[in-house]
Amino acid sequence: MPPMKKCLSIAAVLIIIAIPLFCGAQKKSSAKAKAKDNSASNSKDKQGKDQIPPLRELCILNYKTDFSTLADKYKEDLFPKSNTKSAIHFYRGISLLKQAMYMESIRDFKIARLDTNINRNMCNFFIALSYMQLHMKDSILSICGTTLNVPGQELMKPDYWNNAEFTKERVFISYILGTNQVLTKPTDTLLIDALYSFCSREEKFLEAYYNYGAYSYNLGRYKKSIDMLVKVHDLKPPEDTLILLDLGYMYRLSGDNVQAMKSYNLLLGASRSYMGYNNRGCLYAFMEKYKKSLSDLSTAIRRNPQGIDALCNRGLVYLKILEYKKSVADFTSSVQLKPDFSDGYYYRGFALKAMGDYANSVGDFSRALQLKK
Repeated sequence: MPPMKKCLSIAAVLIIIAIPLFCGAQKKSSAKAKAKDNSASNSKDKQGKDQIPPLRELCILNYKTDFSTLADKYKEDLFPKSNTKSAIHFYRGISLLKQAMYMESIRDFKIARLDTNINRNMCNFFIALSYMQLHMKDSILSICGTTLNVPGQELMKPDYWNNAEFTKERVFISYILGTNQVLTKPTDTLLIDALYSFCSREEKFLEAYYNYGAYSYNLGRYKKSIDMLVKVHDLKPPEDTLILLDLGYMYRLSGDNVQAMKSYNLLLGASRSYMGYNNRGCLYAFMEKYKKSLSDLSTAIRRNPQGIDALCNRGLVYLKILEYKKSVADFTSSVQLKPDFSDGYYYRGFALKAMGDYANSVGDFSRALQLKK
C-alpha cells in the first residue's frame, strides 16, 4: 500500500474510534451541566420556599411604671394606722400619683414622711416613682441613696446589686432604678440586668417580671423574655390575653412553633381577639399551612375590618401562593384604609408586575418610594 493511502487508512480508523469517545464525553459533560442547572434550580426553588413574607405580627410590650402587685403584697404599709394630718397627706399623695399629678403627690409624701408613724421608706419610694415620671434622674438617685443610706453613685454599679443583701427596701429601689434605666439609658445592659435580676427575685412581683421580660425581648433575648412572661402569666393578671399574645410571638421568634401555637390557642380560647387570629394566621403561614393561615386572617379581618395588619398579611399569603388578583384586592383595601401605607403600594405593585400590568405597577412602586421614610 502506498504511504499516502496507508496514512489515510490509519486516520480513518482513529476517527472511528474517537467518535464514540467524544460523544460519551459530550454526554457526560452535558449531564454534569444539566445536574448543575437542576441543582441551581432546586436551590432557587428551595430558597423561594423558605422565604417567608415580612408578615405583620403584633406584640404589646410597654414598660410598667408602678408597683401595684408589690404594694398589694405589702398592703400593711398602706393601710391607715391613724387619722392624723400626715396620714391624710400620705393617702392623698397616692391618689394624686395615680392621677399623674406628680408634683402635688411629691409635696404630700414629703409632708407625710415627717411623721414617725408613717413608713418613711414607702413615702420615699412613691416620691421616687413620681421623679421617674418627671424624668428627674438626679433626684431619683438622691432619694434612693438616702433611703438605703448608700451614696447614689454606688447604686449605679452592677457589683453592688450582685452582692447586696436581699431586703424589701432594696427590692423597691432596684425596681425603680432598673425601670428608670430602661426608659432613659437602655444600653447599660450590665447595670439593668443586675437591677432586674435583684428585684425579680421577689416572689410574685409582676411588674418586675414584666419589665425584665420586655427589656430582654428588646435585646433579642427571647428565652429570658419567655421565662419572665411565663411568671407573669402564672399570676393570672387582668391583661393575661396580651401576655399570651406576646408569649406566642416570642416562642415563634425563638423557633418553638409548638409552644407558640399553644399560646395562641389558649389566647383564642379565652378571647377570640383580632390580634390572636392575626398572629396565629402568621404562624400558620410560617409553617406553610396556607389554607389555615388564610382562614385565621380572614376571621381577623371580619372581627376588625379596619385592621391593616391582617389585610396586609392575607395579601402577602395570597402573593406567596400566586393568587395575585386576591392579593391586589387586599392591598387595595389596605391603602384605601391608610393612604400613606407605603408597604401596601409596594406589595400591590409587586402583584401587578407578576400579572404583567407593568404600567400600574410602576405607579405603585413610585408611590411607595414617595411614602418611604
